[in-house]
Amino acid sequence: MKAQPSEGPPVPIENGLDVVLALLYAPGTSGKMAEPVCGITRLQKLLFLLWKEGAFFEDMPDLYNFKAYDFGPCMDDLYDDLDFAEDIGLIVVEEVPSGNEYEGADEQAFIQAFGFRLVKRPTRRDFILTAAGRRAAQEIYSALDQDRRKRLDQIKRRFNSMPFFDLLRYVYRKYPAFAKKSVLSL
Repeated sequence: MKAQPSEGPPVPIENGLDVVLALLYAPGTSGKMAEPVCGITRLQKLLFLLWKEGAFFEDMPDLYNFKAYDFGPCMDDLYDDLDFAEDIGLIVVEEVPSGNEYEGADEQAFIQAFGFRLVKRPTRRDFILTAAGRRAAQEIYSALDQDRRKRLDQIKRRFNSMPFFDLLRYVYRKYPAFAKKSVLSL
């Protein structure tokens, strides 16, 4: 996952998978370590917020190539990292048949604010660390400097359990350039 340079401070984040693992390991709203992230759109927004507000990519600004897409900022490379992490047993991706990403969200308020009704999906993909993933992620998380760990924790605590449409509304309003191709009208 990470290598220590021969000189200077440790560089805990070397690639996108390291960021994903650190995010999945960080405490969420419950305060428990390794709180899952529910939904691919939420995962993308959390990673985007780590870039914009957590300064997580300052050492590697092109780590994920965020671009405007259907639901705001998106990065295609994330799917490869998630597939790889699942293939080597670091994460489990659970399909939750009874839920969808918009579950528990104030859809009516969102429709009024943005003027678009979303097609509800039959499932939601939840991202959970395995035991091996927890060990690898804990190593990465522990190697972060105190400031980065604090910013990571704050972002996950604030946004991981935020109602889905509130999260989209926050990202769209604060970063409108990344919402310009959205299927939602602003």
